[in-house]
Amino acid sequence: MSSSELKAPDALRKAQKMAHLLDSAIGIPFTKIRFGLDGILGLVPGLGDLVGVALSAHIIRLAAQVGAPLSLRITMIRNAIFDFLIGLIPFIGDISDIFYKANRKNIRLLESWWVNTHHEQISKQAAGHLAEWQKSTEPGKYD
Repeated sequence: MSSSELKAPDALRKAQKMAHLLDSAIGIPFTKIRFGLDGILGLVPGLGDLVGVALSAHIIRLAAQVGAPLSLRITMIRNAIFDFLIGLIPFIGDISDIFYKANRKNIRLLESWWVNTHHEQISKQAAGHLAEWQKSTEPGKYD
């Protein structure tokens, strides 16, 4: 990989890892249900939800570091606030943490924005890799 190749910025990769940890790091065996640290923190009334929203805010701060526009960050803030408010409701909030994954939603939004913003560079890079691969697999080369 050359140094001019486009790759996801460190802040985006950190945000992806953090969202995974918060929303889907733990799987319930024999089911497709996943949850994360946010679901566990939510079991501590009030304080757990505050810690969860603070960690969500860190993901939004990382989005700003990547250059995400204000409109996208406002949508991410809405998702985090909704998750926080639902989390305050006893029992319902704990269940909602398993199914409403605000951090994963926010990462999908951020990833989509980043790919759309860098679409042209990504396409050129992919075309270059494809051309290199085709050259290396020309007929007769390995006969």
